Amino acid sequence: MEWTDEAGTLLDALARMVPETLRELAKLSAKDEAESVASASGAEEVDVDDVMRAWIRTTPPEQRNGLVAVIESLGLEPERYAEDLESAQGWDEQQEYEEPPDSER
Repeated sequence: MEWTDEAGTLLDALARMVPETLRELAKLSAKDEAESVASASGAEEVDVDDVMRAWIRTTPPEQRNGLVAVIESLGLEPERYAEDLESAQGWDEQQEYEEPPDSER
């Protein structure tokens, strides 16, 4: 999928905020999610909003409050991403720690 220059620049800026040991993993996860977000909306290219939504969605919910200041520092409006910031979709703790049905306890 094609990316706007601004989207690529934003992804790089966000990735630089992650500790170096995790940076590439965070960037790849957000890149995949951004393409998924853009594709789901029928877009032909990834834009800044897709990247920001992807970054939020790949950030654990308990760490998202800190993203509001990051979003503002990047010149974006946190209100635009309020729904994503408040959603824990895909991060349900029960799913994350649930043992498979056939496992022994």
